[in-house]
Amino acid sequence: MTTTALRAPGTRRPSAFREPQFARYLAGQTISGFGDQIWFVALSWSAVHLASPAAAGLLLMLSSVPRLTLLLLGGVIADRFDIRRLMMGSDILRAVLTLGAAALATVAAGIPMLVVLALAFGAVDAVFLPSAGAMRPRLLRPEQYQSGSAAAETTSRLALCFGAPLGGVVVAFGHLPVALAVDGLTFVASVLTLATVRPRPIDPSAAAQRAAAAPAAGQRPGYFADLRQGLRFLIRHPLLGPLTATGLLANLGFVGPMNIGLAELSAQRGWSATGIGILLAGFGLGAGLSALAMHWVHVSRGAGIIVAVLGAVEGAAVMGMAFAPALGLAALAALVVGLCTGPMSVISSVLSQVATPDELRGRVSSFSTMTTYGAVLLASSGMGLAIGALGIRGAYVLSGAIEAAGLLMLVFPGLRRARIEAG
Repeated sequence: MTTTALRAPGTRRPSAFREPQFARYLAGQTISGFGDQIWFVALSWSAVHLASPAAAGLLLMLSSVPRLTLLLLGGVIADRFDIRRLMMGSDILRAVLTLGAAALATVAAGIPMLVVLALAFGAVDAVFLPSAGAMRPRLLRPEQYQSGSAAAETTSRLALCFGAPLGGVVVAFGHLPVALAVDGLTFVASVLTLATVRPRPIDPSAAAQRAAAAPAAGQRPGYFADLRQGLRFLIRHPLLGPLTATGLLANLGFVGPMNIGLAELSAQRGWSATGIGILLAGFGLGAGLSALAMHWVHVSRGAGIIVAVLGAVEGAAVMGMAFAPALGLAALAALVVGLCTGPMSVISSVLSQVATPDELRGRVSSFSTMTTYGAVLLASSGMGLAIGALGIRGAYVLSGAIEAAGLLMLVFPGLRRARIEAG
């Protein structure tokens, strides 16, 4: 049986915000998240106006290439070096690049400059994202993981909901140079907060075991050996393997309908762009409320079962969006999708954090992040093909069925018996 011991009997579950350095860290990452949304809006708007909508799509895809290519190596680097310094170095580099590009854009903004920025940001993300994945649990005690995950999920939803509109205002006010300058300042804010935190050091006994596994005395395993070690750990772990597969299926089924699918669904139903906004608002409201609720709703028994069942319910709600006879009912289905998303993300994050030792957090985080970004690319391209072959309803049914297939992962005892212990 896979269990997760989080607190002693009779004790209150402390909030993550009782750790001042976690609060500072989260504040810096939230500000940086707003900057990311401003950057995406500025990149898309500038590419469309300097070239074409196709160029905007190509630029967004370009940033994914180095990110996906280097992510696994970035996970190894995060486990080998100081994650705080890696994150600070990444943000300093991005701040210099962005502020320099802002100055250049006042003279001559062009597609080549945006290409360089997109590629550079993608490469830096490959190191930053696994380091960030390893940072949060090392700022908290295990009994604070759920509170910390709920807070991170809530703030990320806030950045998604309000960052893009803010980016639109910034771009409208000052165009590309001002948007880049604001984005660069958010990286500076992240650096300042990172300078004030000190993550928990890795257990010396784990480091000793790792040194003993070196091919010869005084030598460390190579990067690819470390990568294989992390992959073996993830695949063989009774909980993390099926949990990762469940998350991958959820992303594959969710991304297409909630991105490309919404535009086609609204067009076919005559809901126009207003319909897209209403459906996204329904989803965002559900995701935000459910993430916020996880600050107070504590899951113990059946945590793995809850994740799989929520994925199936979310899949059914995705199907319901395509069969709803009116926009209001489709928005209600989108609300249910959002209500499932928050708890799934928080519970999965807690289970993963407790099951992963500190010395492997970077690699496990890189695998998880890679499956998420990979699912986005596959689902986005596959949704268009599915609509062409099956029609809009058929494509939504296929997507919902892929999400519901996460229930099959309950055949693995590690996921079926996973629990977040109260004592």
